Amino acid sequence: MNLWPRPKQIPGGAKLRVDRRERRYTVPVFSVRIMAELITPTCTYHGVLWDVSTCGACIQSYEVIPIGIACTVRLHQHAGSQVVERQARLLWNDDVMRAHYVGMSFDEPIPVDSSTFLGVLIENSRASQESPD
Repeated sequence: MNLWPRPKQIPGGAKLRVDRRERRYTVPVFSVRIMAELITPTCTYHGVLWDVSTCGACIQSYEVIPIGIACTVRLHQHAGSQVVERQARLLWNDDVMRAHYVGMSFDEPIPVDSSTFLGVLIENSRASQESPD
């Protein structure tokens, strides 16, 4: 994602786990745009889902979004009316040119089944990564 490597900005008290156990699945942003809202008591930020795992996500935005805060995340189905909502903690950010990427962890995992559009996305991504070419 970042052509010029530099340390991600991490709030003072937070520690970023380097040994992520959860596989992340990139959203095919050229064919699917999953809109995201990050809602805090004072502001609502807007962006697009960049990648997702069952326990967290990365949002790409053109707004600067503060890290180290808790918020409500709403992810809107790209071709329907379903909304997945989770409480999240914003853990890190990375700026690439004019875009801002914000990583977060969810308070409750997303089920990997057909009950949500994100579960279907993760399930389909897993199947395509495991199938032989």
